[in-house]
Amino acid sequence: MEQILSIQSAVTIGFVGNNVAGPVITHLGHQPLLVNTVALAAHPGYGLFAGGPLPDATFNAILGALPTLGKLKSIGTVITGYLGALKQVNSISQLIEAWHLEQTGGFYILDPVLGDNGRIYVDNKLVIAMRDNLLPLANFVTPNQFELELLSGQTVRDVPSADKAAQHLLKQYPHLNGVLVTGVSDINDSIHDRFISQTDLTDMNFKKRTSGIAGAGDLLTTIFASWLASGHSSKNSFRAASAQAHAIIDR
Repeated sequence: MEQILSIQSAVTIGFVGNNVAGPVITHLGHQPLLVNTVALAAHPGYGLFAGGPLPDATFNAILGALPTLGKLKSIGTVITGYLGALKQVNSISQLIEAWHLEQTGGFYILDPVLGDNGRIYVDNKLVIAMRDNLLPLANFVTPNQFELELLSGQTVRDVPSADKAAQHLLKQYPHLNGVLVTGVSDINDSIHDRFISQTDLTDMNFKKRTSGIAGAGDLLTTIFASWLASGHSSKNSFRAASAQAHAIIDR
């Protein structure tokens, strides 16, 4: 059992962010340590926005307590997802830097929950802050097709352009071991999950669905993190995460 720190959203109704991460990490045999960035009554897809980000002082106090409690060395993997405020980026980057000093063999997985289908649903300053401050610290990044465009500054329209944008990130950020891009549209009415590393390209393809499901990316990222934490290779962790996430979505 490994401790996985997940810094994401929390909702009362819906399965996104830490509402996905907590039970999935537990089911796959690890211990979730959950820090909520926002607390909402429901995922905004329900048509109601009630709640908001954790106050900065509260969020900082929770992250600041982890080193004090001596937890950094026991955390094997860190996931960050949806962030509720710009100032959270700086607090997280400080924690990751301190954690990397304590846990040299750990993995930081950045799930850049920024937008989808051509629409940004966070402040543009948060996009820039995440790209400039968190991406350089990440070992893996798990964007969807649109988020890969935002992070790389390149147009992504199909599998070849997704691979090109991912390879651009790998060249630009030396800490990155791999880019896991999800939901890439391609010909023949298919969508693709792709894992791109310095030495390998791995593809998982599926029939395109009529609509997306909120939390699907959070689910895939959490499964990927849990398989990595169990000692599997990044390539096998990707294959398992993609296959299992899509099977759950289909059900």
